[in-house]
Amino acid sequence: MSPKRTLRRYFSNRDALANTRVGRWLGAHLHAPEVWHFGRRSVAGGVGLGFFIAFMPMPGHSLIAVPLALLVGTNLPITVAAVWLVNPFTFAPLFMFALEVGALVTGHAVDLHALSIDASWPSVRALFAELWQPLLVGCLLCGLSAGAVGNLAVRWLWRLHLARRWRRRGGAARRRG
Repeated sequence: MSPKRTLRRYFSNRDALANTRVGRWLGAHLHAPEVWHFGRRSVAGGVGLGFFIAFMPMPGHSLIAVPLALLVGTNLPITVAAVWLVNPFTFAPLFMFALEVGALVTGHAVDLHALSIDASWPSVRALFAELWQPLLVGCLLCGLSAGAVGNLAVRWLWRLHLARRWRRRGGAARRRG
């Protein structure tokens, strides 16, 4: 089965979304054909945008992904699904990795094992004051990298799938002729 058919089967119910409160708020933008098209470029763009948004250190990734997908014109369901790269299970390892990347790039010495995390507001503020710059730089670099790799990987895999289909078709035609 082609990637386009598989994606369309699971993510093509725009009418159900349009009847929700958010769908009515988004109005005509939600009915734009490019945000529902399951082509190589729109799906690759959706994966790239979703991976980039996933690495941003803020809450509400899905709520931010919807208007950005509509603005940029990438596939909306794929963008929202790609945002879930960061979920409750992957949140800590991905952001710790981004913090280490940011510390390496900015030159900040961050010893993750020496950090004391207390549930009090002053402790959280002090921790954030110490780590905000390397975390932000690391998240930006990791988000750009993950977005670019995701976009290129989808384009490459899609192209590989099409090349195999063309070879199969060509091989069948040569046997008949």
